[in-house]
Amino acid sequence: MLELLLSIGYMAFFMFLIGKMKIFRTEAIPNHTYKLLFLVKLAAGFFLYLIYTRYYPDRSTADIFRYFDDSDIMYQSLFTKPYDFFRMLTGYHAADPDLKPYYDAMRNWYNTDMIFNDTRTMIRFSALMKVFSMRLYYPHAVLMCFLSLLGLTGIYRLFISALPGRELVLMVAVYLMPSTLLWTSGLIKEAFLMFALGMLFYTIQQILVENKRKIFLYVKMMLFLYCLFLIKPYIIFMMIPGVTAWLMFTYFPNRRLVVMFSTYAVYAAIMIFSAEVLLGQKIPNLLTSKQNEFYFVAQRDHANSVIAIPILDGTYRTLIKSAPQAFVNVLFRPSILEIKNPLMLFAAAENFFLILLVLFAAITASKNKISELPDLFFIALFFSSAIFVLAGLVTPILGAIVRYKVPAYPFFLFVVIAVIPPSKTLFKIKWLINNN
Repeated sequence: MLELLLSIGYMAFFMFLIGKMKIFRTEAIPNHTYKLLFLVKLAAGFFLYLIYTRYYPDRSTADIFRYFDDSDIMYQSLFTKPYDFFRMLTGYHAADPDLKPYYDAMRNWYNTDMIFNDTRTMIRFSALMKVFSMRLYYPHAVLMCFLSLLGLTGIYRLFISALPGRELVLMVAVYLMPSTLLWTSGLIKEAFLMFALGMLFYTIQQILVENKRKIFLYVKMMLFLYCLFLIKPYIIFMMIPGVTAWLMFTYFPNRRLVVMFSTYAVYAAIMIFSAEVLLGQKIPNLLTSKQNEFYFVAQRDHANSVIAIPILDGTYRTLIKSAPQAFVNVLFRPSILEIKNPLMLFAAAENFFLILLVLFAAITASKNKISELPDLFFIALFFSSAIFVLAGLVTPILGAIVRYKVPAYPFFLFVVIAVIPPSKTLFKIKWLINNN
C-alpha cells in the first residue's frame, strides 16, 4: 500500500511538471498528449516489472533489480557510517580499502561494460533515490519513466524542427516503438541513457540551429555530457564526428556529404592512431575482447538466443569485412523465424514492420533530392549506423542486441521517415485531437 501511495504521489508530481516545463510546450502537440505518453510509459514500466517478477524471477540476473538490490548495501551505510555512504556515492576516496567490504557484498560493482564501468553509476543513482523512495522499487521506476520521457522529448523536439508537418509519425517513431517504449521505462540503464542522450542532442540543437548562445545552455550541455559519460561513454565517441560536421554545415551548406565523409574519415584516423593512449589498446583488440566477454556471458548464463556473428581476430580488415552483417543483424534481428519467448515475439514483430517501412522508403526515396534533406538526416544516419555496427560486431545475443540498439533506433527511424516524400498518405494523417 505504501509503495502504491508513494508511486501515485510521484506520478502526480511529474504530471504537474509536464504541464509546466517548457520542453513539453509545442505548437503542434497539446500538452496533455505528453501526459498521456507518460502514462503509457508507466504502463510499460509495470509490464517490464511483471516480466522480471513472473518470467525471469531470479533477481540476481534481472536487470531492473540488480542495481536496485546492490544499492541497498550502500544506502544502509547512510545510517551506520554516513561518511562511507558519502564516499561511495560521490566517488571521493571511493577506492579506500575500508570500503572494500561494501563492494564485495555487491554482485555488480566490479562488472564492466564496453570501455568504462557504468554499473556503478546505476548503483549510486539507486542508492540516492532510496533516500526519497523508502527503498521501494516502483517509485524509482516512475522517476526513470519521467527522465526517459524528458530525453525522448528532447529527441522529438529535435526531429520535428527538422521535419515539420510530420509530428504524428515522428511521435510513433520516438515514443511508441515497442523496444524503445519497453526498455526505457524502468530502473534500467537505457532509461537513464536516453535521458542524457536526448537532452544533450536537444541542447546542442538549441545552440547550433536556434543560435541561442546563453551561458546556461552551455552549462546544461556539459551536465548532460557528463551524465552520458557516466552511463555509456562510448556513445560520446560516436557523437563527436556528427556534431562536428553539424557545426561545419554552417560554413559548407552545399557540401554536406563531403563534410560528413571527410569528418568521419579524419576522426577515424585520429582514433586509430590514438586509441592505445585513450583506451589502453587498439580498437580491433578492444572489440575482440568485448566479443569474447559476450560469448563468455552467453555460455555462463545459458543464453538461448545466441546467433552466429563474424569472429573478430584483432585486425581492422576483419572489422571492415564484418561491418555490413553486423549492421543487418542489429537492425532486423530477431526475425519472425527466431522467436523463442514473448520478448522476442515483440521484437520480431517490430522488425518485420521495420522491414516493410524500409522497403516503402526505398521505393519512394528516388523522388527526394539530397539537397532537400535536412542537416539532421546526415547526422542521424551516420550516428545510428555507427551504433548499430558497433553493437553488431561484439554482441551475439539477440536479447542484448535489442537493447543495445535502443539509443540509436529513433535516429534511424528519423532517417527512414525523412526520405519518404511528405505527400505520401503516411503523412496526411491529421491530429484527431485537434478536431474535437
